[in-house]
Amino acid sequence: MSTNNHSAEVQNTYGQMGLSSLAIRFAMGFIFWGGFSRRAIYAVAPADGNHFKLDVEHANFVGNKIAAAYPGSFMPETLVSVIQNVPLMNFTMWLFSFAELAVGLALIFGFATRFAAIGGMALNLGMMLVFGWMGSTCLDEWTMAAFGFAICASVYVTGAGYYAVDNVLAKKSIGQWKVFPWLFSGPMPMSNDGLKKFSIWMTVITFVFIVGFYNVLYGATYSKLKPRVGFHHQNIKISEVHVKEDGSLSFYGYVNAGPDTQKGYVIKAELKDEFGDNIATWSAATMANMPEANIDNTFKMAWGSKFVRTRAGIGGKTGAQATITLPATGDTEVEEGETYTLKLSQIEGAPFTFTGVAKAEAGGFVIEGSTAKH
Repeated sequence: MSTNNHSAEVQNTYGQMGLSSLAIRFAMGFIFWGGFSRRAIYAVAPADGNHFKLDVEHANFVGNKIAAAYPGSFMPETLVSVIQNVPLMNFTMWLFSFAELAVGLALIFGFATRFAAIGGMALNLGMMLVFGWMGSTCLDEWTMAAFGFAICASVYVTGAGYYAVDNVLAKKSIGQWKVFPWLFSGPMPMSNDGLKKFSIWMTVITFVFIVGFYNVLYGATYSKLKPRVGFHHQNIKISEVHVKEDGSLSFYGYVNAGPDTQKGYVIKAELKDEFGDNIATWSAATMANMPEANIDNTFKMAWGSKFVRTRAGIGGKTGAQATITLPATGDTEVEEGETYTLKLSQIEGAPFTFTGVAKAEAGGFVIEGSTAKH
């Protein structure tokens, strides 16, 4: 380590501190390296075709993770704008991937270690903001971001220690730079008491990050578990319900909750009057066999979340948004001023419903109301 203004004892102390964090520094670095390599190197030629996960034209483009995560993120509108701007989305995913590569290799080899630790904290903050709500088994994404942030905060305090590129650079002229201890490794320019206070502040920041996000996302720090956004089961938010003169019905569906590993399935659709009697019914077979054009997805790119026809009716992945037109099945008698409910039944669990009052419009009626909480 640099000998500038520091005794051999202080240098040795920081060298030992760096050794104490060697294992977690390598682990965090490898995790970031793994994120990059899985997309850009090892997934180049999978069994279903010659592509890799940074190919924006392919369904497996890594942007599909964002497309499924935005409903529960802290910035859904911003992410939707990015998703719809394909060149920007492509640039963002490449930038994030190269940031993971740079931070990962820097942590593994101990180069500009404290600067890399800051980058690691920023990456974990980004992952928490976007993906922290996901994880239908063990709060996977929150756990990964929480531990990643804590590891990087610890590495910033300790530096890299003896076994690092920083240790070599400290003996060169760069080791005399005033910013070297703040961005690389070695003794921090502060007293022992100052280091204690600095470490406490880093711990406080980490505590606020971990416990704060846990409380906001899951509400289980001092109260019962109540997720901010449901991640176990899909929810389809219904809006813009229109009944046409020919008896067809259209609505806007948005899968705004649920795991990204499966679809939310609709096996039957019904339009009911205020007494609960059916005005019109669409079976699974009817929806499965209706024209593909009846589903107008908002995200048309190969990797975007979509509603699709299935053998069971229709299904939508988390994040999917679409205008869905259910074909005419006969006379659908709707009267202005009356209350109607659109009910979408799923394979299991409570149905998704929208209730409102019919109002005449050109070519039919619009049902003005709201979707029920699920």
